Amino acid sequence: MKILVENSTWNNVGDGWYQYSLYFLLKKLYPDSKVIMGEGPIKRSFRIRSEKQLSNALNLLDWQDADLHVFSGPMLKSLIADYGTKIKKIVESGKQYAFISVSGANEASTKQTLDDAKDFLKKYPPVFFSSRDSFTYNIFKDAVPNAYDGICTAFLVDLTLELDTFKMDKPFFVSSFYMENEPDFNVDPSTTLSIENLEVKHRKNKWGLPFKYARHLNYTLPQQAEVGGHQIVRLIQNLNTKFNHINFAMPNSFMSFNPITYLEVIKSAEFVVSDRVHACATSLACNKPARFLFDTPRAVIFDRLGFDYKSNKGIMYPNMDKIAEEKSKLEDKIKQYI
Repeated sequence: MKILVENSTWNNVGDGWYQYSLYFLLKKLYPDSKVIMGEGPIKRSFRIRSEKQLSNALNLLDWQDADLHVFSGPMLKSLIADYGTKIKKIVESGKQYAFISVSGANEASTKQTLDDAKDFLKKYPPVFFSSRDSFTYNIFKDAVPNAYDGICTAFLVDLTLELDTFKMDKPFFVSSFYMENEPDFNVDPSTTLSIENLEVKHRKNKWGLPFKYARHLNYTLPQQAEVGGHQIVRLIQNLNTKFNHINFAMPNSFMSFNPITYLEVIKSAEFVVSDRVHACATSLACNKPARFLFDTPRAVIFDRLGFDYKSNKGIMYPNMDKIAEEKSKLEDKIKQYI
């Protein structure tokens, strides 16, 4: 059996973490099959809005063939526009597809878009549907066969990927922000720094500008290299080279085209403070605490595993037994239906 696993539809490198994890999970589950990484819709990957540009783009997904296609991520909000044509071709050719670690919990989702997705999936059903949050499962469970209240495979990175660790000259924690300026970090000098006593003071945007503009002035912010004897390592998860004045505005800013290296930074850190869902999810996956500082529907991935981001200042602690248990359950369901 040839299995093609989508691994290209990244809005930032964090999307690569759950897609790589899913790929290696399936490769281990099906050692006698040809499990390969494939493309997703180029429109989704690069946010192409222009019809002229889209007509010029080679959507390689149209030409890739497999016995089973596996798609993942927060793609149900734009299912028909991005995946509809390919899914129709898969089903009509007698091949199969599966959704694993998918979600409709997104700021851009509406009742209408999700209802349309349900109607589409009733007509072109996947062989297996595993959500990454209970919100999505409860919406789609009656619309598709073989539905499972699954988890985000980003929580499995340390169980599916071989990750290295390293030490810097001082211990460090990770900061990763994209919806606001990085906060000002402080700690009582009479205490030893921990995720519990790290003081977080949110900064106002310079001159009251919207953040999309204010971020270009990040280089004017205080250049905070460390706090409480710990260095601050900034993960830059949006991969571009156009805005290096933003990417490298602060000390110890890290950026790479290798998504695995990011995970090794997280695994080597003391903890993670972020407004990014997957930065915090992979911190917990690597047995490190995380502090999540954003209000978004996508945070329901934490609820599914019992991680409470709504109290204790957003601080969550890992539960490796729970993660291992959920991995085993997901594997059993995959093998049951695929």
